[in-house]
Amino acid sequence: MNTLIENEKQIILDYFEASSNDYWKTLREISAATNVRLEDVIEIVFTTKDFVESYYRHKNGEPVFTPRKVYEKRTSFWLKLLAAFCDRII
Repeated sequence: MNTLIENEKQIILDYFEASSNDYWKTLREISAATNVRLEDVIEIVFTTKDFVESYYRHKNGEPVFTPRKVYEKRTSFWLKLLAAFCDRII
């Protein structure tokens, strides 16, 4: 990854760290909140292992994502267990 993408990834990660309990966001929401181009958000989310996709949450039919570290900190044990059974966290 180039330096610009790495910097943008850090902006996105910092945004999620500072966010409240609503830590599942669509790609468009991430882009709008961080002022990172949507194309770059898509590249960052899908080419790094730093993000997870929710198996059951969607907003307006779009999948939602959160950083792996935020997921580990804020998601309850039961939801993690359910996700493991559904095998939907990537």
